[in-house]
Amino acid sequence: MSSSNPNQPPGPYPPGQHIIPPPRPVSPATAEYRLNHLMLRVKDAEKSLAFYCDCLGMHVVFIFNAGPWTIYYLGAPTEQPCDIDISSLGTAQGLLELYHIPADSSTPYSSGNDYSAPTGVGFGHVGFTVPNVAETLERVKERGYEVIKPLGEAKEETMGLPGVVVKGEFGEVSEGYKFVFEQLAFVRDPDGYWVEIVPQVVKGKEG
Repeated sequence: MSSSNPNQPPGPYPPGQHIIPPPRPVSPATAEYRLNHLMLRVKDAEKSLAFYCDCLGMHVVFIFNAGPWTIYYLGAPTEQPCDIDISSLGTAQGLLELYHIPADSSTPYSSGNDYSAPTGVGFGHVGFTVPNVAETLERVKERGYEVIKPLGEAKEETMGLPGVVVKGEFGEVSEGYKFVFEQLAFVRDPDGYWVEIVPQVVKGKEG
């Protein structure tokens, strides 16, 4: 497929379209594989727990002191008491692991979205779905955390893109993507990681 922008390499999908590929055949070898957890290094466990629990409603499901460091596993709230430990960790899903290493306090962390950082880019963000994005942002701001991208905006500067893309040298961001992006928000956690706040119902651009 050709591109109207000479700087944009051709790709297999037309821009601005939401494409759902056909389902892949299930392989017996991987049929029971599941995404279990994501790990973030944190410098201050209390600050990080306050952010993810008080602002975003997660619960600590278990804590493991490994000696030189401590691991905190967080999960979604449930009506029943959480009963996840090391032995049952393999059957859980959707957990967030906070890794606190006190000896790591002077090591600089990177959000993975700063193209000017000497460490480069990589990890992008953690995403949460919520019933009301505006109310969640108020909770975040009331507790003193930074909102990177508020509702109703779709600026390239807040999309975690390289400067040449922000300047439009690789073409314009599709209006369909901007319409969806306006419905989301991004906030910054105590260690600088980006956290995406997504409404439970995302509207698509008609036409």
